[in-house]
Amino acid sequence: MFEVLRSLRSARSIACRLWTACLAKAQVPLRDGHLALLDGWRGLCILLVMIGHCIPSLGFLGLIGVEFFFVLSGRLMADLLIFRRQPLGLFVRRRFARVVPALAVYALVAGALVNLSSISTGSDLRLVSPVAALLFVHNYLPIEHVVGVLEHSWSLAVEEHSYLVLIAIAAISGRKPVLAVSAAFLVSILLLINGIHLEIPKDGGQQITWRSDYRIVSVVLSFAVFGAMRLTTRNVGAVRIPWYSPLATMLAMLAILFLNPAYPAQLIIGTCFAVLAVNTVESAGTRWREYLQHPFMLWAGTVSFSLYLWQQLFVSLAGVFGLPMVMAIAGSVITALWSYRYIENPAREFLNSRTSAKCHHVHATSPAVEDSGVIPRSLSGVR
Repeated sequence: MFEVLRSLRSARSIACRLWTACLAKAQVPLRDGHLALLDGWRGLCILLVMIGHCIPSLGFLGLIGVEFFFVLSGRLMADLLIFRRQPLGLFVRRRFARVVPALAVYALVAGALVNLSSISTGSDLRLVSPVAALLFVHNYLPIEHVVGVLEHSWSLAVEEHSYLVLIAIAAISGRKPVLAVSAAFLVSILLLINGIHLEIPKDGGQQITWRSDYRIVSVVLSFAVFGAMRLTTRNVGAVRIPWYSPLATMLAMLAILFLNPAYPAQLIIGTCFAVLAVNTVESAGTRWREYLQHPFMLWAGTVSFSLYLWQQLFVSLAGVFGLPMVMAIAGSVITALWSYRYIENPAREFLNSRTSAKCHHVHATSPAVEDSGVIPRSLSGVR
């Protein structure tokens, strides 16, 4: 028995070294410490999304992954806008560099494939959906115009719209943490009230969970809680509860599983647990942090945006042609690595290098931390 256990440990060690070597070969950088925890959380998000897409019976995991992406985004934006006080112009340019190049390539490829298929079958062209994805209005697109391979761009639109609200909060509050946190809590309450009063759509109607005038509550609430916790830590010191983050993560998943996420008053319960989970991850116990900092989780988090984009296409193709999902996963991973290495990362570095010299004094956080994790984050069949 002990020999078997020793053999398993040895095999695991060899597998980890091989995996790390493969990542180095693919030029996917891995970080450690505080950055790794957030990369690992992002990795958890994209894995949940992919499982939810690939296994219909576990589709609820996709919605959980999207929610975890949103709350991570709120936390990161609070740090950048309120505590690091990143100039708003620089903030907008970095958001553009983070999202638009890779999204543009995906939208062009996916839109071309869809319209070539339409031409071959004599159907009408489907141009509205690709344009709406690029303009970040896909979440308000009439459902009859939505193309499946671009459906997941609704969550990108929600995140980009949330940034506009957070910029407004930062500007109006003068970057004063107490005012910004208070304003964010107030906006969260108003968004939730609006969501509760929205009618559940009839068959063929746009889903409430796609609408930015309600759905950005997840981002804004996490923004507010992160700010409040930072202020509390300043005044009374940090309170570390090792089991809190993993427990809150599990409760968030259970809430979304057993409640009806189509109703805002029920989804907000899972959102609150998710907000607490991501904002207490640094104080988590060793096991939880080791899990999030595993090389595989770091890899998934680092390439999560490209992986998020391309998995939708390959999962859709697998469904259309009846291919095994393992082929969809392989295609997603290979294309995501290509996208990250040759499009996403080079474009981001080039565009960020073009920022004006007056912004160079601002502390430049790593792409994996300063950028939200839009990354991510969506569901095609479950939303």
